[in-house]
Amino acid sequence: METQFTNSYKKMQVETADPLTLIIMLYDKVIILLEKAKKDITEKKYEEKNIALNKASDILFELAATLDRDNGREIAVSLAGLYLYIIQEITDANVNLNTKALDNAKRIMSELRESWSGIRNSQNTLSSKADTVTTDINLSG
Repeated sequence: METQFTNSYKKMQVETADPLTLIIMLYDKVIILLEKAKKDITEKKYEEKNIALNKASDILFELAATLDRDNGREIAVSLAGLYLYIIQEITDANVNLNTKALDNAKRIMSELRESWSGIRNSQNTLSSKADTVTTDINLSG
């Protein structure tokens, strides 16, 4: 059960997160919703399954809509294609109660999430190395 405190905490996390962290948070949410929908299918909670899958689709549509095709070029086009494919898998799961489609969608989202996480870790490593280089310069002459 979420309390006002947890809602405030989550809101603060989102508002203070950098864009890369926000993407990873959205991927995490989609993965959680896909897991929930699969459980809902097995428990025959079809209305709850529908709600979870609609939320997951909404997030994916938003991710696709916010891709920077001018700067991202081929990567943005590839991601858009993957997002649309995942939405198709979600639709299949929603209509046909296809848990294999959910497994496939979750696998792709998990792999994409790991890629974004790797990018974030690389940026953090480069940033910390830049800080080290900057502090190691002797300006005393």
